[in-house]
Amino acid sequence: MSQSAKTYLGLLAVAFFWGTSFSVSKIGLRQLLPMHLAILRFSLASIIFYVMLIMFYRNNSIEKKDRPLLWFLGVLGVSSYFYIQYTGLKLTTTVNTAIIIAISPIFTIIFSSLVFHQESLTLNKIVGAILAFSGIFLIFAGSTGMTLGKGTMAGDLLILSNSVAWALFTVLGKKLVEKYDPFMVMAYINIYGTITMLPLAFTPTFVNSVRTIGPITWGAALYLAVTCSVYGYFMWYRGVKVLGASRTAVFNYINPLFAVAIGILFLKEPGNIYTLLGGAAVLAGVYTASRSGEKFRHKGELVSSDRL
Repeated sequence: MSQSAKTYLGLLAVAFFWGTSFSVSKIGLRQLLPMHLAILRFSLASIIFYVMLIMFYRNNSIEKKDRPLLWFLGVLGVSSYFYIQYTGLKLTTTVNTAIIIAISPIFTIIFSSLVFHQESLTLNKIVGAILAFSGIFLIFAGSTGMTLGKGTMAGDLLILSNSVAWALFTVLGKKLVEKYDPFMVMAYINIYGTITMLPLAFTPTFVNSVRTIGPITWGAALYLAVTCSVYGYFMWYRGVKVLGASRTAVFNYINPLFAVAIGILFLKEPGNIYTLLGGAAVLAGVYTASRSGEKFRHKGELVSSDRL
């Protein structure tokens, strides 16, 4: 099996784990506040990352000049990301959140192709991203519709900033994963991001919450730490290194697909024709964006095909 094929399978597993995170988080949120669950999750993940760095990367190091970018990515993709997301969720609807977050791969394509010029802009990437976004829109807005207006504006803008932040997190990390092992990069990012969260951890509210949680909540936090943070974040940057930021980003569209499927199959949540059509559109979009396509250069002129 080729390296690209293995990476695609790895990203598919990431999409599954991140898709299940919604249901697992609900279990953890029975006893913890959203931000407390995030702190516990990333603290556990950082411990695992640190132990694995000591065990397998003892003789490797990050150059001092690259550490400021690692700190920035830790704040961008870990600490501030979840704080902004949880705050935004309180101020807008779940449907709005799912749809706005789905814009992130489009931002990633724009940043990687037009702003930072890391990759070529291809027709397949554009069509695939739009098709997959249309599928997400059908799934979440098809039955209940979006809620637009002053009542959700603040939350919508916060979630939109989250979409931009994740796109930047994906694109800006490319230079680092081309220089260092993706696991090392993600380990340092996670540890640095968690350190910036620690002031929130050393509060009586958080300490008392952790003291009272049961084994099921600990299990939920550990699941999120191992699968969604350690494996998920590492494989995400692995995808950026092997496939590029744009092709990796479109796998974000599969996360809610798994979440919806799990909700329907195991949590008895309702599905409808919009769910079916939207799911098909998402899969078609991801497939299209992952294929080679025609490059855009010089005022939209099409030139030779971009190979995988």
